[in-house]
Order: sequence, then structure tokens, then C-alpha cells
Amino acid sequence: MSHRARFTLTALTLVAAGAFAPQAQASGFQLREQSPLSQGNAFAGVSAGTGDISALFFNPAVMTQFDGSQFSFGATYVGLSAKFQDATATRTNALTGLGFNFAPVTLANLNQISGPTNHGNAAVSAALPEFNIMYSVNKDLKLGLSLNVPFGLTTDYDSNWIGRYHALKSDLKTIDIAPSVAYRVTDTFTFGVAFVARKADAELTNAVDYGTALALKVGGGLAAAGVSTAPNPAYNGNSLAAQIAMGAPNASLGTPGFAIPGAFDGKAGLKGNGWGYGYKVGMTYQPSETFRLGLAYAAAMTITLKGDATFQFPANMPATDLGALNAAGLRTGKGQADLPLPATTSLGFDWKVNPTFSLQGEVARTTWSRFKELRVKFDTGTPSAPDSITAENWNDTTFIALGGTWKLSETWTFRGGLAFDKSAVDDTHRTPRIPDNDRKWVSLGLSYALSKKTSFDVGYSRLFIADGKVNLTAAGDNITRGNLSGTIKSSINILGASMRYSF
Repeated sequence: MSHRARFTLTALTLVAAGAFAPQAQASGFQLREQSPLSQGNAFAGVSAGTGDISALFFNPAVMTQFDGSQFSFGATYVGLSAKFQDATATRTNALTGLGFNFAPVTLANLNQISGPTNHGNAAVSAALPEFNIMYSVNKDLKLGLSLNVPFGLTTDYDSNWIGRYHALKSDLKTIDIAPSVAYRVTDTFTFGVAFVARKADAELTNAVDYGTALALKVGGGLAAAGVSTAPNPAYNGNSLAAQIAMGAPNASLGTPGFAIPGAFDGKAGLKGNGWGYGYKVGMTYQPSETFRLGLAYAAAMTITLKGDATFQFPANMPATDLGALNAAGLRTGKGQADLPLPATTSLGFDWKVNPTFSLQGEVARTTWSRFKELRVKFDTGTPSAPDSITAENWNDTTFIALGGTWKLSETWTFRGGLAFDKSAVDDTHRTPRIPDNDRKWVSLGLSYALSKKTSFDVGYSRLFIADGKVNLTAAGDNITRGNLSGTIKSSINILGASMRYSF
């Protein structure tokens, strides 16, 4: 891989809520916050339509369960924490072959990356909106519209932390606009479909070790030209590549300036947006008055994010080095990346055990395995510059939930639920940008019917997240970012509230 690709960002591993953006609650950077009512039982049975019309986000067919016309709106506060602990970071071993061996740069201190090894909470809490409306053409035909946030992530690290070359800011915002229709085919079977228009905005930044990038360029360029880079006693035991990288004059090869690893920290960023279009289909089957099944499918979608790539260089960088970086394509310009978003298939049930208690269950499969790589294309005036490719190799995930609903009176309803959500990321591909790992849900909820037309819902979930190990190696696009290892400790608290009104 050329040095040009190694300079670039780990780029768009993210994107999340109208104008809001939290860390993901579900696997990867998928969100589950579209219904405060269903939040109360950990979204168990939501595909079968267990509460209100907010379930149409998951399955448009559930609208036939409700009479008349109605709307619901609300917001969910996601309070989250992601702390990076016991970090170690070193530069690529490729630098040792260049033979740096004189003050202030020696092999002993060359590979160490400075910065705090522990970082406080890098995740950003936020409030996310949701809105749903349904119109009954008649008892069998329903029209609906939902505005929701399906994916999202925001993490923000200090500029001097030890993992700065891998991540500073990661901000993904999405919002879905989804008109839908549902039709009751028979007394037991209904069918629904929704069209989805999704807007995504993303911003990624990280620090860049331009000194390491230039040093690798010098050493690699000499080797490619057939010039020996072995240590030379005439240069105090340093290789010719190291001498030139430190600025020693050379009549035949010229002096590229000072390419000292760690001496020229800068910054790079990518900010873009785009639209994607997809669909959802669903059905419900109710063989009796006490049992209902719901099956739904939300199609995969790829959004092309287009925007600006920016490169910031330190003021003390020699003009010769800056010129070399600009010539390689590292200059502010346009960039784009394709963000592959997964498909989700869900199956849920609602079983009325008796007049006051019902049991719900849900299983959902999300195809995160289609997120194999993140490829960023740059249009910075250098047509020969290659794409920046970051291997992701995520895995498909399964979400499982079981919940119960207790009707305490005509006005009060209580809910509870448990869930397990598998991580899409393994230890070798986890990055500070997306601190994903296996999570367990514990949820509680309460509904109050003010009248036959107006109700209020509150739902709370505590997500217990397994410690996430980070083991990134200085290879491929990470060669200038270096090696990074450590542990991410995360937790999430979710509190949602909504109002329903029938008219």
C-alpha cells in the first residue's frame, strides 16, 4: 500500500438523529430508541405491535391493530459512558529499519507515542426525537408516517490522548422519513410496506503523524531506488535514510527536509452527507384473540457520503516536506465514502396470558457482515492517489428480548423486559471510534391513560456492556497511526417519554 493511503483517515465508520447523535444502543452503530413505550419491555414483541403506533417503525403492518386516527411523539435521552483505560501505543516497527540513532531521536524513544494512557468519558449523551402518525381510511386500510433515528454515533477524544492517531472526533447523524401503508387481508392476516428516505451526516477527525509518514517515504524511496539504507559508520552508525530524514545534506539525492517521527503532528478530517433510499415490509398473523405474531424486514441500504477532506499541518513543518505531502495528494479538497448499512429481519409475538398480563418476545437478525471495508476516495488534485481502505470485517448480530406487560387498572400499565444484544465487532477490529461490545438490557416502563384519547408513556433501560478490548496493529492504513491496545469500559442509561393522542 502506498504512503498516500496510509496518511488518510480511518474514515466513515459511523454516521446518527436529526441534529442529535449518541453512541449506538444496539449492535454496531444501530439505535433502538424509536418507542418509549416499547423501551419499557426492552422492545420485546415490538414487531407484533404490542403497544402503540410507534411500533410501525419496526413493522408497518401493525397499524391495522389500532382504530381511528392517532399520533404519538416523544424523545429519548441516552446517557452513556465510554472510557479508554490502560492504553499503550507505539509507532510502526518499520521505522527501526531506517536506523535513527542520534539525539534527540534514538531507537529507544522513537517508537513510543506520548499522551495520557487513560481517557475519561469520550461518548456524547443526547436526546433523540420520534414522531408517528396514522390515518384510518377505513377499518382495514391504514396510512402512516414516521420520523425516527435508526443509526448514530458520537465519540470525542482529547487532542493529546495516546490514541489520537486512530480517533479524535467521530460524529454520525441519520434521520428516517418513512411513509407507510397497511392493509388487513383477512381477519387473521395483515400486510404492510414503507418507503424509507434516509439523510446521513458524518464527520471524522484524527491526528496525523506527518513526521512518521515522511520518514517512511524517505526510507521506502531510497530502497526503491536501489540505494543502501544500512547503517553506515561514516554517519555515526545511522543509515543514509535516517540521515536524510533528519535533514542531513546529500548532493545526489537532495534534502527532503526534516522527517522526524512524532515531531510534526497535524490533523486530518472528513465531513460529508448524503441520502439513501430503501423499504420495509411486514406482516402480522393473529390466529386467536390472545396470540399474535409479527414478521418484518428492513432492507439494506448504501449511502454515498460526499463532502470535504481537510488536512492541517503544523506551522513548524519545513516547506520541502509540506510540498512533498501536497504533491502526494494531502491537500484540502473533496472526498466521498460509501457507508453500507445492514438489513434487519425481526420476529415478535404477543401472548395475552390472561386479561391483566401478557408476555412478549422478540428476535432480530442484523446483517452487519456487509460492512467489510470502508473505502474513502479523495479528489485532491492527484488522480493517481489511491483510495484509503480500512478493513472492518464486522459480523452479523442477533438481538433477543423477553418482556411482560401488566395492566394494573384502566389507567395504569406496567412493563418490564430483559434483552441480549451481540456485538458486531471482534477484538481485532474494535476501534476507539465505535466502542461496541456485547450488551445486556434491563428495562422498566409505565403508561398512564389520562383519558380514552390521551396517554403518556415512560420507559427506562440500563445496558450493561462487556469491557471491549482494543488491539490495533500498525499495518495497512494503520502504519502511520501505529499500534494501539487497551480496554474500553462502557455503560448506557436510556430514558424515554412520549404522548399518544387519538382523534
